[in-house]
Amino acid sequence: MKISAILFDVGGVLIELNGLPSIAKLLDSNQSLDEIYQHWMAAPSVIAHETGKLSTDDFAKEVVKDLKLTMSPDAFMANFVTWIVGAFPDTFSLLAAIPNTLKVAALSNTSHAHWSEVEKTGLTHQIEYLFLSHEIGHLKPSASAFQAAVDGLGVPAQEIIFFDDVMENIHAANRFGFKAHQVLNPLQAKQILEQYGIV
Repeated sequence: MKISAILFDVGGVLIELNGLPSIAKLLDSNQSLDEIYQHWMAAPSVIAHETGKLSTDDFAKEVVKDLKLTMSPDAFMANFVTWIVGAFPDTFSLLAAIPNTLKVAALSNTSHAHWSEVEKTGLTHQIEYLFLSHEIGHLKPSASAFQAAVDGLGVPAQEIIFFDDVMENIHAANRFGFKAHQVLNPLQAKQILEQYGIV
């Protein structure tokens, strides 16, 4: 079995998030985190912003309307940037353990505002290829998002191991041809890479 690339989701895999609890608090909702995630990802302003079609300022105004929030756009953005907690403790040791014969990449549903916070962690210095939804114009779990990664990496889908924290994305990635696994932190990803004999 040939493996040519390791492809990571970022939030919830390499970077710790508190986005869903934050949304739950803003919505004053007792829905499950899965339900809140679906509600968030269905908002037109979120889709437009995370595919690069809506500026940060316009997103702040529109998402407050979409989610019927009782706060100003500025107050929402002040909260929004805190959703990026920081790198998990084992993130950098995991990335360092991957042989340099393999391509290391990220495929992330994200926005300019959140990615600016991710960059502060130093993560982008450790990942050679970045496929960010607000730059490629596609969101997981669409096949177009996975195809952008395949095209950018220049390797067949079946030679890519993909890690994500959202099961819907894992199912779609496996259908696309990736070797996809749900993980919730770097240690879980490392255990799977050990099973493949990679680290």
